[in-house]
Amino acid sequence: MTLKELILHFSHLYGPRNRLFLPGLVHRVAFLNIAIGDLQDAIRKHANGAHMGTMLARVVSRTFCITEYFGDLPLEVVMCRKYPQAKCTYCHKLPCRCPKQRPDYVLEPEPSDTQLNWSLTEWCEHFNNVYGERNRERGIENVLNRLFKEIAELLSLSMKLPAGFGKATAQEIEEEFAKELADTLAWTIAVANILGIDLEAEVLKRYENGCWNCKQNPCSCTLFSMEPVEGAQTQLF
Repeated sequence: MTLKELILHFSHLYGPRNRLFLPGLVHRVAFLNIAIGDLQDAIRKHANGAHMGTMLARVVSRTFCITEYFGDLPLEVVMCRKYPQAKCTYCHKLPCRCPKQRPDYVLEPEPSDTQLNWSLTEWCEHFNNVYGERNRERGIENVLNRLFKEIAELLSLSMKLPAGFGKATAQEIEEEFAKELADTLAWTIAVANILGIDLEAEVLKRYENGCWNCKQNPCSCTLFSMEPVEGAQTQLF
């Protein structure tokens, strides 16, 4: 399925649960942060591939949980405009040749029709082609640090609502969130690529046929946990 279709799949699967247990934007960012912490812990402990795949799938699910908060947030459109097929939007080269201090990015004016139809696997291949060499040179800890930085930026944006954006329109505010979520997904893909994990396969294995726990679509679970994996009896979402 395309990235847009995958986002809609998660919206249908967990939207009712999200609205019940995670009504606030800050709650959802914190929920994602916990999943990234669990992923970092799994990497630190050299977890097996199956466990690592589950931890990555949870990060994707919780990223889309934030997307679902905004309704029709154009995440796939911003992905195409910020990470175009032909080049890195920072250094404008393919593959990326950005220095450690990257220049500012320049968004493409319009999304590519080709990229709009990409699956998560195709996005993973694209990021590997453009950024894989650089990310492997800099190592998994650097990539994880960048992923955590995106969460800090998401939280900072979230704390500015409902005031603090000056004269920005609702559309402009949502685009800022979409850009941060695009970066979050990009760095999640980078982790999967470094670890050699098929991210789409792991996401579909856990969520394609319904909630991994109750097996229903939409999810009908009545238990919810904000605890990290080690401290939780369940690993919902």
